[in-house]
Amino acid sequence: MPRLPDVLKTRPAKIAGFALLGALLIWQAEAFVDRQYKAAVVSVFPADPDASALAALKERYAGDRSDWPKPVVHANAVVKEMEALPLPAKPEGTQLLKVELGRQLFEDPALSASGQIACQSCHNRELGWGDGLRTAFGHGRQKGKRNTPALFNAAWRPELFWDGRAETLAQQAVMPMTDPKEMAVEDLDQVVGRMAGDTVYRNRFRDAFGDEAISLERVTEALAAFQSTLEERTVFDRFLAGNSAALSDEQVWGLHLFRTKAGCMNCHSGPLLTDDKYHNLGLSLLGRPLADTGRYAISQDMEDVGRFRTPSLRHVRETRPYMHNGLIRELPLVVRFYEVGAGKTQPRSEEEAADPLMAHAGKTSELITPFTLTARERQALVSFLEAL
Repeated sequence: MPRLPDVLKTRPAKIAGFALLGALLIWQAEAFVDRQYKAAVVSVFPADPDASALAALKERYAGDRSDWPKPVVHANAVVKEMEALPLPAKPEGTQLLKVELGRQLFEDPALSASGQIACQSCHNRELGWGDGLRTAFGHGRQKGKRNTPALFNAAWRPELFWDGRAETLAQQAVMPMTDPKEMAVEDLDQVVGRMAGDTVYRNRFRDAFGDEAISLERVTEALAAFQSTLEERTVFDRFLAGNSAALSDEQVWGLHLFRTKAGCMNCHSGPLLTDDKYHNLGLSLLGRPLADTGRYAISQDMEDVGRFRTPSLRHVRETRPYMHNGLIRELPLVVRFYEVGAGKTQPRSEEEAADPLMAHAGKTSELITPFTLTARERQALVSFLEAL
């Protein structure tokens, strides 16, 4: 905003009333023009901006979020404004002992039937709490159909897994253990009994829970306690907290594209950068070896055929490959995928066309519409995504 003119710093008694009014009007007009210029800069931002345009955009986004350009989204999108994710205090006392016990359980292959697969086999800290594979493999080297979800912010999510079949971390913890393609445990009591026969585990459970009793409920509670500590602060969190230097001018341009031209906020908004809903991206691959009906397998609602839970984009740089089936390995290719309007499931034969699920599988989400980015815009968007 323009500086207050010198005439307004003079004692009112020393200047004429009209002079004061005129100076004030000039100052207000200059301020209005300044605001309008900045608004114009971001409302129709050039596809090939120079340094001054990028600096003006950075200045706008460095200010109060209430003054940010509004996101451009579909009328039916459920959108929350971006904000830093508040992290809980570090665990102490008994809760810390539960976290440490949960970490030990998480790393212990004794939770599997073969004694060779631990939770960390698929959720590796060094690989963004995933496994870096397109789809996971488990018991007997069996391949699954889905990409391993990252665990960073699992404690904040109302539903877990790509199809949302678990509502809590404790509930989720049992499912991989009993899945025949993952840890393949047929009798969970045997797993509990194995720990009960281990002096070290009895002592750890006593320290965490007050006595040596070991139960499935305590096992899953400890695992959930550990998984609740995995989220970390990001570069974008620092920017949202007021450190405008945390993002480069190019990354702020990417932020603007994320909110406007690319339409990313239709599904990715709020502190977790997800709407926690289920959308069809045209990747159910119905009729093919990796066919997956998604949420439908849980809800049995035909409208859910091919719909999968929106992942959080926090730490997205670390969690490749992408999509529920790990189909896309790199972020630039993810951007390209959405530029063309996502995928499309179509029948390849009369038999497939007759499948009652096919008509629903072919309904790509209305929130996804094609758009076109220049090479510079695409790079800016990817650069921003890498800061999330």
